[in-house]
Order: sequence, then C-alpha cells, then structure tokens
Amino acid sequence: MSESEKLVPVFIPALVVLLEAAEDMKGTPLTTGEVHAIRDRATCIMMAADVAHKMDDSRGYPDVDPENCWHDWQMTRRASGRKPDLDPGPRFNSVRSSDSAYQQTILDARSSLEQFRAMLPSDGTPRSAALIKTRLVDGDNSAFMWLTRTALDGPDFTAELFEVPENLPSYQAGVRHRVSVDELLDWMVNDEGRLTGGFSLRYHRAGLSDAEKVKFDDYIGVTEYL
Repeated sequence: MSESEKLVPVFIPALVVLLEAAEDMKGTPLTTGEVHAIRDRATCIMMAADVAHKMDDSRGYPDVDPENCWHDWQMTRRASGRKPDLDPGPRFNSVRSSDSAYQQTILDARSSLEQFRAMLPSDGTPRSAALIKTRLVDGDNSAFMWLTRTALDGPDFTAELFEVPENLPSYQAGVRHRVSVDELLDWMVNDEGRLTGGFSLRYHRAGLSDAEKVKFDDYIGVTEYL
C-alpha cells in the first residue's frame, strides 16, 4: 500500500497540544488512564499518510502517536523539560491481528509448548520466571496480557496477573487464571536475563531501531535471546 493510499488518524487540534493543556490545568503529571482518556475523547480525522506528514511539517512538530500515546507523551515531556520525569516504557509498533508475521508468533509459541512444559516443575509448582500471554476480556474491553508464575495444570496452565490495566476493572493482580492451549498466545522464560520463547516480543523488537532495542531490552530485563 502506497503512502497516498494508507489512511492514518490525524488529531485536530494536535493530541500533544491537548495533553499539554490538560497537564498545565491539572498542575501535576497526567496518569496513564488520563492520557488514554484524552486520546479517546479527542477529535481526529482519517487522512492519507502523505498528507498527514505534510501537516506535521506545517505544524513544525510531529504529533503523539495514538498507538504509543503514553511513551510519546513522556518523551515529549522529557524534551520540553517537564518534571518529574516519568518512565515512558518501550515503544511498540502497532500490530494487526491479521498480520501474517504476528500470526506466525502464535503458531511458533504453540508448536514449541513441549519445550516450555519441560521448563516448568512437573509437580505443578509455579515458576516465577515463566510467563504466558493470553487475551483477557472484561465486558466490552479486552487486552493481551502477560501472566507470571506459570504452572502446569494437566494439559493446561495456570498463572497470575502482576499488573492490571484500568480498562479491566474486574481483574485483580495476584489472582491465578487457567489458560488452555487454545487461549495461549505466547510463552517465555526469562532466566536472569536469558530469554527463551517470547516470540511476540521478538516480533515487536525486530521493528525497532538499534537505540529503541536497547531501551526495550532494558525495560523487559533481557540481556540475551536464546
């Protein structure tokens, strides 16, 4: 698809302007939920990508990417000297569920489950360094989440949430969930920085610049990909 055919969202006024105004009015840094709420309420129109790029040029600055809203906003705050400086987290490329390369990560994760099972205690004891990824649904909202302290449970797995996004209020951190093979989207074992599995993480990382890869690895605590 060419730049003239691809449509991208353009915020009017710019999303970064709305975030700056909201933080100035609040007097303290916006929370993740507030940043996302402002993005979700903002007015945007779909434009051809090449036209959107020209609008950025006319403004004199790039707008915040809605898919990386928190990260880009924190980097903008940092560049403008706003305090306190907050952790932007890693920057991700947007993922389409129809993307064949992304779909392949799910197939790779499921086809290598015997390797993963062999890395878990056979008595069903959870392993802290073992994580699985699944889709959690709460009403009309859903999110792809990593669960930690994975354990074998017959043909399935159990693991627990260590963080809960604001759009999944029915879930709680520390609660264990049963995840079947059909519900499992990825797995990984992070053994003191040495990562086995993590196929979707590798997919995301492949699209980053060298500098972004360093930040990404530091954020997820990986020093070596096995």
